[in-house]
Amino acid sequence: MGSKSYGLNVRTDRLSVARLPELAILLTVILVTFWLVFPRNLSDILRNSHLDAVSLSYMKAWLQAKPDDYELRLLLARELIELGEYEQASYQLELIPRGEQFGFETEIAWLTLRRDFIQLMAIEPPQRPGTALYPRTREGLQGLDINGLSAERADQAAEMAMAMGLVDQAVRLYRQLAVNGHGAEKLHALSARLLLGEGRYLEAAQAHLEAMDASDDYATRRTAFLSALEVLQAGERYEDAVRVMRERDQAFLQDKDVLYRLMNLSLACADVSQAQHYAVLLLRLPEDNN
Repeated sequence: MGSKSYGLNVRTDRLSVARLPELAILLTVILVTFWLVFPRNLSDILRNSHLDAVSLSYMKAWLQAKPDDYELRLLLARELIELGEYEQASYQLELIPRGEQFGFETEIAWLTLRRDFIQLMAIEPPQRPGTALYPRTREGLQGLDINGLSAERADQAAEMAMAMGLVDQAVRLYRQLAVNGHGAEKLHALSARLLLGEGRYLEAAQAHLEAMDASDDYATRRTAFLSALEVLQAGERYEDAVRVMRERDQAFLQDKDVLYRLMNLSLACADVSQAQHYAVLLLRLPEDNN
């Protein structure tokens, strides 16, 4: 009923608040209407928007209205994986058709691997090897088609391989990135550190030399050259150290500090004639040479 006030009827009934199911239906209706008017625009907007809780809600509602927008569904699955919503992500992946004719196999494989890896990393390290996720994730990483990865994904895959102790795969990924010109000298140096951690001195030294070859900067080349020699010395690979000095020293024969270190390393390698060679070069340098 209403009450009289200044000759006007005033309603005293309380307005009811829409519940969540009703809001979801309303949102779906709005999205369907928008799709009917601008079918391509909304899909593109959702694909390119900043992904937050609101965007994810819109994506889910959109996919209810247009379940065959598989590219958007893959994007939703990717975001759910990164948010730790593994079951929801798996459900979205199950709704995407398989088969070469659809062209989603590579993306599904990557997202499945990424899901397994993130799940595995959430488990305490001592417990990881005993899970079904552990061998599955290792096999997935080892079976990756490196050439088919974007730079961003190759970098992610390399980090995943390192976390799983798959040094060879991580090095292959870093070398592939280096070939494509993505900070080659840093990537080779990172490979060198990984290999050195495994006690693979000769391979680590070679990676340092690859870092040297990838750079035009003198200081970077100098550091990489000396690092390669230090690694070989640490591994007692004296013959290899002498070989590298003889093959690679031409760019540094005017550098007093480098010559001094090469002379001492030659003595450590018991190569007196090579040490004398560097000593003579040192004596021939001008006094003010650095």
